[in-house]
Amino acid sequence: MLRWIFIALQLMAATASQSVAAVPRSSPLSPLSTGGNSTTLFTTLPAAQTGISHINPIDTSHGLKRLYTSTLGGGGIAAGDFDGDDRCDLYFVSGARTNTLYQNKGLGRFEDISRTAGVEGGSAWGSGVAAVDIDGDRDLDLYVCNYGSPNQLFINDGKANFVESASRFGLARSGAFSMAAFADYDLDGDLDVYLLGHRFYRAGGRPDRPVTVVKNGRTQILPEFEDYYGISQRGGKMQINNVGAPDKLLRNDNGRFVDATRAAGISSGRYHGNSVTWWDFNHDGLPDLHVGNDFEDPDLLYRNNGNGTFTDVTERQLPHTSWFTMGADCGDLNNDGLIDFLSADMAGTTHYKAKTTMGIMGSSAWFMQNAVPPQYMRNCLFINTGAGRFHETAFYSGLAYSNWTWAVKMGDLDCDGLVDVFISNGMTRNFNNSDNPLDVRKLHGKTEWDLYENTPTRPEQNLSFRNRGGLKFVDESKRWGLDKTGMSYGAVWFDLEGDGDLDLAVSNLNEPPSIHRNNTRDANRIILKLEGADSNTSAIGAALELTTSEGKQIRQFNPMRGFSSCDEGLIQFGLGASDLIQSLTVKWPGGREATFKNLATNRRYTIRQSDAVTVAKKTHIPAPLFRAEESLITARHWEMPFNDFRLQPLLPNRQSQWGPSLACGDIDGDGDHDFFIGGCAGYLGSLIINEGAGKYITRPFTAATAHKGSEDLGALFFDCDGDNDLDLVVASGSVEHPPANPSYADRLYLNNGRGSFVAAKSGTIPIGLDSSGALAAADFDRDGDLDLFIGGRSVPGAYPTASRSRILLNSGGKFTDITTRFPALLEKRIVTGAIWSDADGDGWIDLFLSTEWGPIRFLRNDKGTLVDATKTAGLSSLLGWWTGINGADIDHDGDIDILATNFGLNTKYKATAETPEILFYGDFENSGRKRIVEAGFEHGACYPHRGFSCSRNAMPFVGTKLKTFHNFALATLPEIYPGTSLGKSLRVETNTLSSGIFRNDGKGSFTFEPLPGIAQVSPSFGSAFLDATGNGHPDIFLAQNFFGPQIETRPMNNGLGLILEGDGTGNFTEVSPRTSGVIIPEDAKSVVASDLNGDGCLDLLVGINDGPVRSLVRTGGPLPYRVSLEGPAGNLRGIGARISIRLSDDSLRTGEIRAGAGYLSQAPPSFTFSAPDGTTPATLTVRWPDGAVTTSRLPTGEREFLIRKP
Repeated sequence: MLRWIFIALQLMAATASQSVAAVPRSSPLSPLSTGGNSTTLFTTLPAAQTGISHINPIDTSHGLKRLYTSTLGGGGIAAGDFDGDDRCDLYFVSGARTNTLYQNKGLGRFEDISRTAGVEGGSAWGSGVAAVDIDGDRDLDLYVCNYGSPNQLFINDGKANFVESASRFGLARSGAFSMAAFADYDLDGDLDVYLLGHRFYRAGGRPDRPVTVVKNGRTQILPEFEDYYGISQRGGKMQINNVGAPDKLLRNDNGRFVDATRAAGISSGRYHGNSVTWWDFNHDGLPDLHVGNDFEDPDLLYRNNGNGTFTDVTERQLPHTSWFTMGADCGDLNNDGLIDFLSADMAGTTHYKAKTTMGIMGSSAWFMQNAVPPQYMRNCLFINTGAGRFHETAFYSGLAYSNWTWAVKMGDLDCDGLVDVFISNGMTRNFNNSDNPLDVRKLHGKTEWDLYENTPTRPEQNLSFRNRGGLKFVDESKRWGLDKTGMSYGAVWFDLEGDGDLDLAVSNLNEPPSIHRNNTRDANRIILKLEGADSNTSAIGAALELTTSEGKQIRQFNPMRGFSSCDEGLIQFGLGASDLIQSLTVKWPGGREATFKNLATNRRYTIRQSDAVTVAKKTHIPAPLFRAEESLITARHWEMPFNDFRLQPLLPNRQSQWGPSLACGDIDGDGDHDFFIGGCAGYLGSLIINEGAGKYITRPFTAATAHKGSEDLGALFFDCDGDNDLDLVVASGSVEHPPANPSYADRLYLNNGRGSFVAAKSGTIPIGLDSSGALAAADFDRDGDLDLFIGGRSVPGAYPTASRSRILLNSGGKFTDITTRFPALLEKRIVTGAIWSDADGDGWIDLFLSTEWGPIRFLRNDKGTLVDATKTAGLSSLLGWWTGINGADIDHDGDIDILATNFGLNTKYKATAETPEILFYGDFENSGRKRIVEAGFEHGACYPHRGFSCSRNAMPFVGTKLKTFHNFALATLPEIYPGTSLGKSLRVETNTLSSGIFRNDGKGSFTFEPLPGIAQVSPSFGSAFLDATGNGHPDIFLAQNFFGPQIETRPMNNGLGLILEGDGTGNFTEVSPRTSGVIIPEDAKSVVASDLNGDGCLDLLVGINDGPVRSLVRTGGPLPYRVSLEGPAGNLRGIGARISIRLSDDSLRTGEIRAGAGYLSQAPPSFTFSAPDGTTPATLTVRWPDGAVTTSRLPTGEREFLIRKP
């Protein structure tokens, strides 16, 4: 299928009009400045050398000093050639002082020409700045945002002589604007502007008199206070809050800017804006918009509709956003041709910083639970899938925390072809010190600044991260010479010396700006300058695609990015060792394109829009592998609200939110697959009856009415009584009842052969009153009927202690608990998944278990006796939060490899063998009451994960002993909790969080191989093997996400579900959502691969916690082969059999028939496989559950095979 898609894309490209243009005008770049003997990538040039002495001070005597608490306290920068000499000048904006323009004199020297240029700005308090050509005369003008006074527009005559002209253009807008971002959003050829509002800060703080009045029964803000305060409802209670300032979208109408905010669909909400970014996130040629807002104000992602209006698609596109969003930037971080996005927050990079700034989280609980989309107190890195939904990978990528951040800047700093990240940090005061929180009661007659003015500043280190590929970044701040500690705000890229690498200017409070010269050595690069054809003379909004022997890179051009600043209006590509540009395509605003071939590197190219041609739109979009069919199956799972944390306040994850299960089987004997979806405590599960021709009906599973208080976890259809129909066993789990409650009894429902069920008589299945989960059935003793494994989960109210797991022996339809025969099963572990699989090829089916806080366990079947072989199999050392388990022959070597799902690498947890994640459970207060303590490592010391507030609430002695957030943050775990109590506690740990494959050597020994990148961006639960791409090899589907963590951790909702394409040698490659069609952002759990619509292809049915099931139907591709077995009564479907098919090219396809696999899932009792083009199945060998072996020669031309046991 992937091959077909590739061909279709090639055809699509071939049908589009192309403009191959002549080589554009160019000049050689200056030789790289290597920095002499410098050992760092950047050299910071002193002010005495550059002549740049501008200082933006913290002036405590200034009448607007109250602005230093906000984004308005730091100044922006604009870089550009203002005097037409082809050298980049720099303009710095100040609050308490005048603005400064420095003319580049060459050789790294600058001269202050502010006064003669006429751009000082007078007494206005400036913040953000943009350098754009407002009047279309092909020079750069300056637009400055001011607080409380009109914004200023300085029109350039081309020689750095400016005249303030904002009123003439309709841009003399007064407000609390912090940034202006220009783009031609309506593609009419001129630049429009988005003005970002922040907040009005009232002089003197809150008044002593009321700010509200009641009119007509409604409480309203008095008119004189409307700029400052607003009324909100939270949990049914009215609150009076500070409010932000409104944003404005101004449309350029023939040189005069008019307010188009409301007409364009831009929110009228008054938010605390910190950043605004124009970018084309869906690559349709229309400028879209991201607005980053502070505090509890929502971030906004606007899609440009192409008709002058925008639609807020934040909730639809993003899983969550940053909470206190600061600066932001966009770029293609993984060179997949799609633009990604990074929004910054202010979360601390160390344990100490995190624990002294997180405050009392309980006060924000309502907001954290109700914000739509959710807001997370950290940076968010949104990776574009091209399918209408972003992955979020900040933890995985190493970019989640960056301290009190202002600017985010993306650029290829080392010219290696990968986009890196720079971040500026620091603040005027430590306003989020949890030991000195803002007390709103003190704000009557005082501003926030008044309360903190006499406290110290908060200098922070700037950070830079090298992109090492695969969405992984490493902190190179010190090695690159970009580790300055101070109060840094705006930042811009510019080319200081014309050598084509990215130099950096950063504005600082209380000291001169930092000018960082890039010392890149021996790297190829190019610089592009675009000349637009209309009033948008710099072609802002253009998109560029460059191809070399190393691959493709893209850029979208808009210099107003990061924070309140504007880069030099050039586009830079780092090319590494590539010495030839095979092609360069420029997509101009409005739809015209030009493509250039075989361009030399290390040159500066000037490209004119007038040389481009109109290109036909590409309308052919190949079908994805799967298509969502929401109406096919309408069943859903419900989750009743339950407060797990009332039982255990420091519980890391809810234990009541693990469903639903999905079981598959032909319950009515009509030859097709029906399903059962588990219910929750208070809601019955459902039967999904297949009526043929892709039609299903859903009906409540009324046989369980008497058990409605039970929560369904594992579910299996299997013939327990030998009457050749499928009965149903359901495991009862969760923690919503006290331990040993009858609601935890596992249940067996007998089938009358026509799909009608009744509860089995008492005594048919042993009553076990433990919370259970995973189920798997097999004839492990070879007596002809199916026995049952039931996995224990956690003891209600006593996590992480485990419930008992059980082996139930089937004797003529009556089950007996024989667990005590197998000492290995008496060791209690939280079991999350189970499969029966013959690991060592001896004909006796073995048992594999995935465990939480433990290893993948391997219980080898020694002729009916289960023996723990975990250690000898090489499995004991990898302790994980394993969530499920499955098996397939991924490398066609005739044995079964094991797929184990895990929590992944995109959470706050970081586990290795040297620094595991640890959890203690014990009585730390000598009160007889046990509590949980989570812990991890930093620089070799062990610290608690949970914060001071929740820890002291759960264990008051912590507050009595440590008293302050500061003391708590400094204390190691043994310094907080007495060593004796830690030593007496139950201790569990994990050192592996990757989902991965345990490769089988054929003898029952395994080697672990993590799954690739995106498989690790969210917890995975259910899994399925199928040939989704049609290449003849088993692929993997993963159901992703987990919405059950405690409130501080937040839902792990970064995944969309994933197809991994196998190559038949054991290697897997991510299939993008736009190719796969798999977009499941919900809390996906169970999954079954089955032919849902009768077309012969395997489709996917996915169970969603507290949501409707998702049906994904295969859109085409080669039909697979399917093998079904017919065995004797008691195991009619041959559960436990191994099937091996020899293809005509002598390769093998091997599988097993199972009842239970993955996570709370049961696949159809058949083996489905594919063969590469040109090959066909030749022979088929079955090793039956009793050890007998049969071999059959397969007829050609058939796709379905039924093999009967002789």
